[in-house]
Amino acid sequence: MDKLVRGLRLALCCGPLFAVAAPIPFNIYIRLDTGMSEAEVLELTGPPDYVSDGGTVRYRTRHGFAWGDRKSMTWYADGAEPHTTTITFRNGRVSDIERHKKF
Repeated sequence: MDKLVRGLRLALCCGPLFAVAAPIPFNIYIRLDTGMSEAEVLELTGPPDYVSDGGTVRYRTRHGFAWGDRKSMTWYADGAEPHTTTITFRNGRVSDIERHKKF
């Protein structure tokens, strides 16, 4: 019984480490747009393979410069979907969407 409890604890703690996110299929990719919130993107795409917190950055606006938070999420290609998609967020909203074909 003790081994079972330890195994369950290990599975609960390490389960997310072994989860693999699915790449974004084209029919979902075309629904993504700048200005969407992070929650809207995750609802459509599911969890990403990689998240990078870019911290606070300075960027140019129409009225000069401003400071904001930056974050990027990446969904890697696999055998069925050959495209890697990276979405960059600025202050919680999509600012850039990139899609590259895996060779």
